[in-house]
Formats: sequence, C-alpha cells, structure tokens
Amino acid sequence: MLNVCDIMNSAVVTVGPDATVRQLARILSVGEISGAPVVDEEGALVGVVSATDLVRLAADDAGVHVTASALPAGRADLPDPTFDEEADADPYGFFLPEDSPFGGEEILGLFTESELDEVTVEDIMTRVAFSVRPDDTVQELADFLVRGGIHRAVVTQDDRLLGIVTSGDVLKAVADGRLT
Repeated sequence: MLNVCDIMNSAVVTVGPDATVRQLARILSVGEISGAPVVDEEGALVGVVSATDLVRLAADDAGVHVTASALPAGRADLPDPTFDEEADADPYGFFLPEDSPFGGEEILGLFTESELDEVTVEDIMTRVAFSVRPDDTVQELADFLVRGGIHRAVVTQDDRLLGIVTSGDVLKAVADGRLT
C-alpha cells in the first residue's frame, strides 16, 4: 500500500506571513510552484497560500468579484469578457499570450510601488486547519483533496511540517502504476 510519505516532497519552499505579495509572486515564479506553506519565525505552520490567492487579489483590485456560487451552471452561459483597453484589464500580466517576451519575473519588475507591496501573505493566505499525516494512504489523501476541493496538502506530524503533497503527485503515482 502506498502512503503519503512515499509520494510527498520534503524539500518544501515556504514563505513567511509578513512577506509581501510581490515577494510571494517572485517565490512562486522562480520556484515554478503554484503554492507554498506559510510558516512563522519559529517555523510553525500557520497557513497555505497559492497562485489562486494572487489571482483573487488581482481580480478584486480590478473590481471583479466572482465566487463559485455566483458562476452559472455551465461554461456556455458565461458572458463574453469585454475589456477597456485604456484600463489595462490585466495589470499584473496573469493572462499574457504564451509567446509574450515577458514571464512572471519580468512582469513583477515593471511595477514599482503598488498593492503588491502593501498586501502581505497573511492577508491572502488560508489558515491551516487540516493536514495529512505521512502514514495516511494515498487513497485517504485523494479523498481529502477531493472533499476539500484543493490541489495540495501539507504533511505534518506532531505539529511539525514534514512536506507537501499535490494532486499531481497522486496522478504521477497512478501513471507510474504504483497504486495497488
């Protein structure tokens, strides 16, 4: 039987709650990761933060307030987006074309003082209430991820961060034929 400790990543990139969202965006971009555990000065796990949290912040800043319950039942029902070219609908470059000469790191450098420097990770993070244990089965992990509608889980034991495991790790285990 495959357990969480068999597929988790113990080389975890973490971020502090006092980091700015600009610093967070840089960490996620440079590390090519989609989220990170948030730890305080003593190394205690206090939350998790993701690229989705950054997108929500950008949407709120642009005046777009969308919640899951506000979305229509089918994607065909979604209205066509209209953009005001003068308003720069995408100020943080989240939706650049793939052939754009700018990547995430380059975009961050274009913005001087902004909301990216005023908002902290603590302001946008999700406080950790649940985690998985290293001896949980991958089946239990998959159930946890599905029930929570999440893509990553922190792995803890005795209130200590041991690693992180993602839905991609579960898929890789399935693709490798390691689940029995």
